[in-house]
Amino acid sequence: MGENGWWIAEWGDPCRECGFDWSQTPVAAIAAVEELPDRFDALLAGGTGDERAPGATWSAKAYVFHVADNLRIFAERLEGVFAGAPPRLAAYDQDELATARNYEAMSVQAALWTVRRAVTAWATAARTSLSRPVTYWHAERGELTAAEITRAPAHDALHHYLDVTRALQ
Repeated sequence: MGENGWWIAEWGDPCRECGFDWSQTPVAAIAAVEELPDRFDALLAGGTGDERAPGATWSAKAYVFHVADNLRIFAERLEGVFAGAPPRLAAYDQDELATARNYEAMSVQAALWTVRRAVTAWATAARTSLSRPVTYWHAERGELTAAEITRAPAHDALHHYLDVTRALQ
C-alpha cells in the first residue's frame, strides 16, 4: 500500500507553515516530538499561557493541551490495536474536546505536565506500531501505514508549537 496523501495535499510538502518534511523517517519525527516538552517549558516559562495570536481560536496553553490530547488519543488507539482490537482508529472533534475539557480555564502548568506525559505515551506507541505490519483504518483519512500514523500526529504537534510561538509574539 502506498502512502495516503491527504496531509501533503492539505499542508504541502514541506508544510507551508511549519516546514514539516513529510519524507522524514518516522523515527526522526518521533525524536522531534520528544523534544517538545522541554521546548514548551522554555517557551512558556513564567507566562500564563493565556496569550493568543490575533484571530487564533485558542490561547497558547490551549494549543499545548490540544497537542497533549491528540498525542494521547493516538497512543490509546494504537495501544488498543496492540491489545487485539481491530486496526480502526476513531476520529474525534478537537473543538468539542477543547470545550469539554475547558482548556482555557486550566493552567499552563497543567498543560505542560500533561504534554510531557502524552509525548512519552505516544512515542512508545508510535515506535511499537512501526515494528508491526498493520494497516490502520482512520474514520476520516482511510487506510494508513504505521509511518503515516507516526508522521501525522508528529506534524500536528510540531505545527502547534509554531502556533504557541505565534501566540507569544
